[in-house]
Amino acid sequence: MPDRYPEIPAPPTGTLMGQRRFAALFWVQSLGAFNDQVFKTGLLTLLTFRLADDLGLNASLHNTIGAALFILPFALFAPTAGQIADGMDKAKMMRFVKGCEIVLMVLAALAYQVQSLGFLYLLLFLMGAQSAMFAPIKYGILPQYLRENELISGNGLIQGATFLAILVGQIAGAKLILTEAGVTIIGVVVIGVAILGFIASLFAPSAPPLGGATKVDWFFPRAMWRIIADGRKVPKAFEAVMAIAWFWFTGATFLALLPPYAKEALRGDENVFILLLATFSVGVAIGAVLCGRIFGSKARIRTSAWGAGGIALFSVLLWYFTGVYDRATGGGEAGLTGVAVFLSQPSAWAVLICFALLAACAGLYLTPVNVVLQVESPPNERGRFIACSNVVDAIAMTASAALAAALTTAGLSQVDIFALVGVTGVAAAIWAARHKD
Repeated sequence: MPDRYPEIPAPPTGTLMGQRRFAALFWVQSLGAFNDQVFKTGLLTLLTFRLADDLGLNASLHNTIGAALFILPFALFAPTAGQIADGMDKAKMMRFVKGCEIVLMVLAALAYQVQSLGFLYLLLFLMGAQSAMFAPIKYGILPQYLRENELISGNGLIQGATFLAILVGQIAGAKLILTEAGVTIIGVVVIGVAILGFIASLFAPSAPPLGGATKVDWFFPRAMWRIIADGRKVPKAFEAVMAIAWFWFTGATFLALLPPYAKEALRGDENVFILLLATFSVGVAIGAVLCGRIFGSKARIRTSAWGAGGIALFSVLLWYFTGVYDRATGGGEAGLTGVAVFLSQPSAWAVLICFALLAACAGLYLTPVNVVLQVESPPNERGRFIACSNVVDAIAMTASAALAAALTTAGLSQVDIFALVGVTGVAAAIWAARHKD
């Protein structure tokens, strides 16, 4: 574990990118996040606009199944992955996982060519499993590569780049898959990016285990239960786990309902949805990167109160300005509109600004609590604590989907649900502000 230098000012964010100890992990994570989204979004787009009609499927149902198949492995496999990560050199484990990604991407390219739904679903599940195996490395390795006063900047860069990679991957997957040679192009892209990710992993410095050998539990349900029970034994770390879970509970609701919100509430076409997604992703990235400049090099749970309060505030303002937009456009009898028509309405800009500021607050909230989890976790068990966070996050996202489905069934609109879920940020902000570090 690096020495702590709290009295030394944090270095400029850009200087980390020029250092091998950080840059290799940065590119491995960014390329992996991009690849996940290209494959997943391409699959869901192909399913919605082609396979559903060809096979007579319910597109909404199968989109939900696809999202669940990608999330489920995080709950199942992350605990065991955390145990493995704590007992071996994390850089070696990173290379093994990225090598597996190349194999999976070759199979994914083949699955796209034959367009077998079962084969594609299997690959989606396996990609989720591969990402779950990488998750304990991603954040567990940072405290070994960075000094404590660099963790805010390092986490901000990783999180900001991840959201931008997700955005670019989603756009690429959605736009490429339905073109004439889309399945072939995506196949080539995901294989090529996987190879680049593996090459980047070769430059990652050694990160040996910080304790003795760990016992790996291969019975996944028992490992999942035990890792949560063990996590609760370190209160400060587990508080960060729960704080992160609230973020993903809220964030998953927004991301899941964003497409129907764009279509039904704003009556926009797919390009309006992409504009909203871009605004959201860029906003989170900016908030995460600026976190170090705003809060300095010290991460505290109470600093996340500003982000939680901002999420609550801008969720309510988004609800208000969506109503203004609806009244200004007269109900949208003319049908779906493109980006140019959407942006011709002054109230549309208010909606976009709310989305951008809400997302920036999300970045300000998430970065400090991630650092607290890394710092407060026992060094020799850090991989398991990151895995514990992954499990709780997966549970929170599942609960988010269930709540959103129930509220939708009850007749609430997407923006109503945004406001209801977002306003829970008031409670999160009060809890964080009263937290004693």
